[in-house]
Amino acid sequence: MVALPTSSKAAALQTSRGGDPDPAVRLFAKTGLVIRAGTTFELVVPDEAKDMVSIGWGVGPIKPSRRVTVSCPAGASSSGWLAYPGGYWVPRPACVQLIVRTGGKEQRVHIGLGTPCPGQLPPQGPSDQ
Repeated sequence: MVALPTSSKAAALQTSRGGDPDPAVRLFAKTGLVIRAGTTFELVVPDEAKDMVSIGWGVGPIKPSRRVTVSCPAGASSSGWLAYPGGYWVPRPACVQLIVRTGGKEQRVHIGLGTPCPGQLPPQGPSDQ
């Protein structure tokens, strides 16, 4: 199991300028990736969104990617959950789509980055444009 900010009760994520000269990763929306120990899953940027978003989480320098694969052993945390720093890179605020794959199933989810997805609250603070 993985927790992503997809609920209509959650606000879209705030974006800020990153400092990378590459316009494709101009803005960053920081959010932790919270996963249940004993879980294996994959987050994928679909082909139709490849120019809209990059993703990345982990320890140490994090590089923007189109795919994140997580395999967390059971018992890896006393609470049963682990959190990793990272987030999303976008050239401009957008409602983006990701694919979550786990247990042989696939689900598409929408994430508001600097702007809300339909039915979602706007970011709690100002976002860089």
